[in-house]
Amino acid sequence: MALSIKTQGENLTMYQGSNFEKVFTAKDANNSNVTISTGTCASKMKKNHTTTNTSWIMSFTAAVTGSNVTITANATQTANMSSGLYVYDVEYTQSDEVTKERVVEGMITILPESTT
Repeated sequence: MALSIKTQGENLTMYQGSNFEKVFTAKDANNSNVTISTGTCASKMKKNHTTTNTSWIMSFTAAVTGSNVTITANATQTANMSSGLYVYDVEYTQSDEVTKERVVEGMITILPESTT
């Protein structure tokens, strides 16, 4: 049975060549925290929703603690991405490995680094 997670929208900024971390809190339709006790979360960003070009796709490391989902990328990962605007989402897959819900979605702006 689905947890009925309400999809949140949040736009982010990432700095090319820097470590990145963002924590999201899973919420239901009443804005109450939803505890994710089983299952997994995954997150990717892409240049657009339909791209398959791997140079425009980055997978985040996703970790779950209670209601919080943390996504991270290291400095090497962010340095390998071109500056610009990307889309991202964080999906929760329940332990049945079939039921999926989106925790958050939005856009990420990658700002270029001047010093390399």
